[in-house]
Order: sequence, then structure tokens, then C-alpha cells
Amino acid sequence: IDLMCRDAESFAKRLAATRDAVVVPFEKKADEPCYRVIDRQHTESFIDIVSMRGDTVFADLERRDFTVNAIALRVGPGGAKGEITDPLNGRGDLAQCLIRAAGPNAFVSDPLRILRALRFAAELGFTIEENTLAMMKSHAQLLKNTAFERILAELLKIFDTGVFVRMMDSLGILSLIFPEIIAMKGCTQNSHHHLDVWNHSLLVLENCEYILTHLEDLFAQASDKISENLKKDDNRLSLLKLTAMLHDAGKPAARSVENETGRILFYGHDKIGAEMVSGITQRLRMSGKDQAFIQGLVAEHLHILNLSHPDVRPATRMRLFRNMGDDVIPLIIHGMADISSTLGPDSDVREREAYLEWAKATVMEYYENTKKQLEAPNFVTGNDLIAMGMAPGPEMGRMLREIREAQDTNRVKDREEALSLAKQLRRFPFLKGANAE
Repeated sequence: IDLMCRDAESFAKRLAATRDAVVVPFEKKADEPCYRVIDRQHTESFIDIVSMRGDTVFADLERRDFTVNAIALRVGPGGAKGEITDPLNGRGDLAQCLIRAAGPNAFVSDPLRILRALRFAAELGFTIEENTLAMMKSHAQLLKNTAFERILAELLKIFDTGVFVRMMDSLGILSLIFPEIIAMKGCTQNSHHHLDVWNHSLLVLENCEYILTHLEDLFAQASDKISENLKKDDNRLSLLKLTAMLHDAGKPAARSVENETGRILFYGHDKIGAEMVSGITQRLRMSGKDQAFIQGLVAEHLHILNLSHPDVRPATRMRLFRNMGDDVIPLIIHGMADISSTLGPDSDVREREAYLEWAKATVMEYYENTKKQLEAPNFVTGNDLIAMGMAPGPEMGRMLREIREAQDTNRVKDREEALSLAKQLRRFPFLKGANAE
């Protein structure tokens, strides 16, 4: 809710002077300054004050984005409530749960409103009015002229809800923001899959959303820990869902067909995809942390599926867990969504069920034991190796990693055993990995 008046800056300063507050000017939209009056004692408490955009209240409201946002209430002295001004029947659309453009130029004046319409509909459970949908589709190209930072902010809010992504695709919006997905559409796969690359990716996104809304059913007592993990950063949930949509972006470039069998292969698509999402995340001006999160999940999305096989060494699993840290939890969840969306005639239901069971057991074990194990201090440090007469360098780093791996997999259970292993490795460097389980 904005407070609208003739001279926003002057009024904001006068209001702040009557309270222990500060005025922070910023632009909600280009050329339309807003003055945020923030309580110094409670910074989460603030009010935005904007200048009237037209000569009258009616003219101002007609320039708003949607009818439900084009309703004004006069505020009199002492905060007394006056009459409601609703020239576009916003209250009627509220009653019908409709998102309707405030006018024919709503999306021309600010194309970002196209994404905002989807976000409001997703967050509020509203329906977008038919003519408004048509306007959104016809003006979608205008999003090319919108700053990527503004697009990203709205996009993450839409993905946070997990709905309306298919509608974004049908309106041509996703292809504008992510031209990389165009090659995914119609890119056929091998008989392990029942869908092309793009529709498989959308199904992974939807299955990911299902898992995230059924954590307690799937993970029982570990569900609270998982929720905490997925909410520790503002965008983490949205980024996981965005990753689900883009995880196979490298498949079209990696696609090949065996001459003899006609089998379709995608060798290296995980690494190609990680490079592609690196470009996407940079283009969208994501933070370095968010970029690393998405790239890590895409790069390892095949690896996590392979780790569920019973013949995989514990050391191999622990190495990935150490490299990924807490990101291994969203990676495992992504794997659950991925394998649940692979339903071709040659897909193996037993393999699918085995991964899902492994995933649940592994997440439980992670919070019961593995996480503590990985966070435990090193039994042996570089100083210990120097005391043994070893010089700093690559060989020391290799040995420290070998000893830490032994610690992670319980091959050494205390400092004494770790030092003994260090001495063995110094005397017999060919023992590297010999004791690995």
C-alpha cells in the first residue's frame, strides 16, 4: 500500500520529523521516485510515499498496473478514513479473484507487469482475465527492454510458488528470458524417457514442487531440518525449482545417435549444462552465491543418481558430500524429482524405487551422523606433517585429503590412527587409496 500525495518528498520529511524515522528515496519504477519512511527502532516498519502521477486521483489510478491495485482511500486529519475511489471496479475484480490490466497500455508503460500479473495470480490464487492474458502475450517481446535485475526479482517470486510456469511458456515469456530452452523443445530422448527434453524438465519441476510440499510424508522427523536447509537463503527454494527446469539444458548440444543401434546418447550433458547455466545466471545478474548453487546442482545432477548404486564406495559418496556441503540435500531432492520423471518403456521401476529409498535413508543419515562427521575438525593438520619433516606443497595437500577421507569413512577413528596413516603414506606413497572402502 502506498500513500499518495502532491509533494511526496516534502510530506515524507515532515512525517519522519514527527516520528523517530528516516527517509530513504528510491525508484520503484523509472522516473517515479518513492520515499520510504522507516522507523529507526523497528526497521521492518515503514511506509512508502509517492507523488500523484496525474492531475487527479482518477488519472493516477488509471495509470496503475491492475484494477485491484487501482483503488484509493482518502485519509483525513488524524488518519480519519474518507471515501473510496475505485474508477476501474477493482473491488469487483477482487471479489471475483481476477487479475485485470488497468488499461490498454498497462504493459507498454512497464513490461515487467507481465511477470507481475503471473506472480500476483500465483501468490493470491487468482485467475488472469482473458483479455489481459492476450495483452500479455502480444506485448511479451517488450520484456527484452527490461533490466535483467528487475526480471530476476519477479521470476524468483513466481518460481517460489511453483505454479504458472507452463503458462509463462505458452505466452512465450520463458523463451524470451531463457532462449536456451528453445533447443530443448522437441529434442527427443532415448527409450528411458517418455517425454522430450523440455517436457521432461517441466515434469521434473512439478515433481520437485510435489516433494517440497510433502517433506513430512517423505522424510518424517528429518523434514524440519530439510525445511531449514531450503530456507536458509532467501532464494534457495526458487533456485532449486529453476534448476529443475534448466538441469538438462546441455542435452541438445550433447545429443548424438549411435550408428549401429540408433540409440540416443547425451554424453557430457551435465558439464555442458553447467557451463550454459553459468552464462544464464550471469546474464540475469545473480549473486555469486546463487550462481554457484545452480551450477553445482546442474553439474552433479547425474552423479547423485549414480551414487545410489550399492557398489559405490563410501569414500566416493563422502567426497561429494564434502564438496557440496548442505547443498547435497537439494541435490538429492532434485534427483528424486528427476528419476520420478523418467518413465520411458526401458526405464527400470526397481532402479527408480531403489533411488527414492536410498535418498530418504541418506537424508536421514546425513542429519543423524554424516553432517556431524563432515564438520568434525581434522585429526591431522599441515603442521603435523611439517613436524614429520614434510615440506608444504601439492604432495602435502594430497596426503591431507587422503587422511581426511579416511577420517570421513571411519577408516581412522582418532588422531593417533590418523598420524599412523600419515606415517605410512609418507613411507609408502603408493598406498594412496589402497585402504579405501
